Amino acid sequence: MGVEIAEEAIKTAESWIKTAETMLVEKVYNTALYSEEMAVEIALKAVMLSAGIEPPKVHNIIESVESNVLSSDKVPKKYKEELKGITRSLLPELLRNRQLSGYTFNYNIDKKDLEKLAIKYLGESKKAVETCKNVVGSDIKNNI
Repeated sequence: MGVEIAEEAIKTAESWIKTAETMLVEKVYNTALYSEEMAVEIALKAVMLSAGIEPPKVHNIIESVESNVLSSDKVPKKYKEELKGITRSLLPELLRNRQLSGYTFNYNIDKKDLEKLAIKYLGESKKAVETCKNVVGSDIKNNI
């Protein structure tokens, strides 16, 4: 655990964002949605790693972030509200979308609806990854 692994995780999250952007251009909206969720999940796990917290090996990390990251003295206060918003608002939406997007063949989902969701959450996902990147690159390095 530590900052180096966290920085690698941020790079991975950024690559998921690039995948989401590419899939939007290619009109593969289910993969764009899946990629947006993965980007935010991995970015939050990077924050956990940088704070010395072992992230769980599950997709739904809401409880773990709330109980470990938001209360950690190693995470700068100036980012905690943003992290709280990502954890309580954005991530739950992305997790719901991930379930739908991963199994579009099982659900009767209109392609236009998927497109709207993918477009809606791309900007928020990019911002969340950027916030997490800032946390990983911030004063947290001095606290470990």
